[in-house]
Amino acid sequence: MYFVVALDGNHEPLLLAIGLGTLECEESWRWFMMKLKEFLGEDTEVGFISNLCDKIDFVVHSVYPDSYHGYCPKDIARKIRYSVGHNDTEVEKLFWKSCNAYSVHDFYLCLERLQNACREPPFCTLLRSPIFWLDDIAISKWTRSFFPKVRYNVKSIDVPEMLKILSTSTREFSITTIIELINTSIQTTYVERAEVAERLSGGVTPYVEIKLQKRINTSYNWVEKCLYADTFEVNNNFCTNKVQFECRVCSCGKWQKSGIPCGHAIACLRTRTSESIHEMVDYKFSAAVYRVAFESESVNSVPSHVHWEIPNEWVVLLPP
Repeated sequence: MYFVVALDGNHEPLLLAIGLGTLECEESWRWFMMKLKEFLGEDTEVGFISNLCDKIDFVVHSVYPDSYHGYCPKDIARKIRYSVGHNDTEVEKLFWKSCNAYSVHDFYLCLERLQNACREPPFCTLLRSPIFWLDDIAISKWTRSFFPKVRYNVKSIDVPEMLKILSTSTREFSITTIIELINTSIQTTYVERAEVAERLSGGVTPYVEIKLQKRINTSYNWVEKCLYADTFEVNNNFCTNKVQFECRVCSCGKWQKSGIPCGHAIACLRTRTSESIHEMVDYKFSAAVYRVAFESESVNSVPSHVHWEIPNEWVVLLPP
């Protein structure tokens, strides 16, 4: 069974599509990705994050040539934990700092600390570092700062709890029953989020409101200076960053990587009365988009078996 899970504008996981295949192979993935493209449309900008398995890498590039396929850092962190033989290590913490870095500069500082930690006992051996295999994974596959598309703070997407339960406790059910259970769960999710959408009073989702408030509080005493036109320089008492409003970018990397104004941009907005903070947030996080996404019936019910498409070649599955 194949799943596509996305994050909505409130940063909550949402099951988009499910598919069934006889084998987890390139042909099955291609069929599923083509069906997904029919569902999403030709002009939808997408990026894909999966586990460390590369089975879908070629398919992603062939079906979605303008998209990008990255890895879920949780799988890499789990492998690091296994490699060093500890549940909680300094190496794993430094890995997450490298992964979460917004700017290239900060990433290389964190990566250097990670590499140094791996050269010291108890992690380093006479032969090689316990995470030598990390060098073989392209950094653009797991780092936020090098991800070539806008990643919207998405490092990983947890599979909804409902899918975990189904995969472990309902193996004795028929596949049609399982699909109906999934379909019912999706319907329930849409109803619940439609109720949340009706209560939204601001211009952005609750997730963004919390992010903005934290950044407003953090940047309260930061000093900004206008260099020219829409370009500012901001001193946060530790370093200086440059903000360009027309491009909606900051040298810290946070604004363009998350879609939400960073503290430097917010500090500048205090002197720019022509724009509001909400106007600077990416449209996907707006309350209006969230309402449209959940205000109408958007889940297709499983049709009756009389309407199922019958393939030319029959596959007979014997009971266990």
